[in-house]
Amino acid sequence: MAQMPRREAERIRQFLEETDPRTITSSQATEAVRLFSEIERLGAAGKVLFSARASQSRIWAEEGHRTPASWLAETSRSSMGEAIASLETAEQLESLSETSAALRRGELSFPQLREIAGASKKDPSKEKELLEAASRQSLRALKERAKKIRLVSSSKEKECERYRAISASRYCRAWNDEEGAFRLEARLAPDQGARLLSSLEKETNLVFSRARQKGLREPTHAYRADALVGLVTRASTKDRGCGGQRTDTVVVRVDSRALRRGFSAPGETCEIPGVGPVPVATAREILGEGLLKVVVKDAVDVLSVCHVGRTVPAHIQSALEERDPTCVLCDNAFGLEMHHWRSDYAKSKTTSLSELARLCKHHHDLITYDGYKLIGGPGAWELVPPPAPKILDSG
Repeated sequence: MAQMPRREAERIRQFLEETDPRTITSSQATEAVRLFSEIERLGAAGKVLFSARASQSRIWAEEGHRTPASWLAETSRSSMGEAIASLETAEQLESLSETSAALRRGELSFPQLREIAGASKKDPSKEKELLEAASRQSLRALKERAKKIRLVSSSKEKECERYRAISASRYCRAWNDEEGAFRLEARLAPDQGARLLSSLEKETNLVFSRARQKGLREPTHAYRADALVGLVTRASTKDRGCGGQRTDTVVVRVDSRALRRGFSAPGETCEIPGVGPVPVATAREILGEGLLKVVVKDAVDVLSVCHVGRTVPAHIQSALEERDPTCVLCDNAFGLEMHHWRSDYAKSKTTSLSELARLCKHHHDLITYDGYKLIGGPGAWELVPPPAPKILDSG
């Protein structure tokens, strides 16, 4: 057996005790963060790989713990949920050789490992695909891909059964935290959440506009909180001058084959962007309400459509939301803005899908005000900083 790396742990401890971050350069600090991130991944790998074997001993019982998970939580100073997840993931690793190898090389964080192991348990053939995604994409994108794999159903009945289970477990809870602030948490079916978000975004935009007119500037999440209170505390929709009619719009991305069949097969999509998968039966049900924009992925070639005018037509807007469910440069999915990335609208005078991209406020402001430029196109987006200012020779 290889020697336990206790000496290396002591060297790291000594380094931390003796080194003051203020005494090193910023580039040295950057390298230190990268190094400690790698050490963190290796530490998580070691804990997962050896925790299953450790749980087979009786040390946890001898130390007064009721379960191995309780012992692991105390030993690693983590929550019981994290300890249970670590032990469960360790068991799943036995059948995931490529994932185990990547973990030993320090290429995976524990959150990435959990997503890969959980989805691969549902479909072992997806292990390699998920590992490649982990190396190239953000954790959020990996979670979305893993979720789609876990939620694949083999029939319409199973798809609807999963949806009914989510709906049956819905709740809305409220409490006061330790500072006395009011806190709210809810669990809803995906289509209910999508309606809520649609109404909330409209109201947030109104709150934002009113604040700007008064010269006020606050974070978007503060405006969103005000919007939520405004929506909930109004007596009825008639008070907003809309005659009691619903104004929320739900966008569903669905493959035409799934829509015809009645449920989603592996590799097909039926989901609400930014919310998650829904049964095809739910999409069909919402269709009858007349408030649904459906993007049928293989029904219309929206790429060839070009509209003369700045206003984005509904079909291009829907296609854009399908192609760019989040900011093309990060994982932000809320409050996205459209950007004419190929050329400024003032020059092209046209609006087509190929010329548009969706950006979060932060990246949109960088381009609009700070001289950054968006290049590349779908699947290869890149943010290019402005050229460095030239330093004139005073001599």
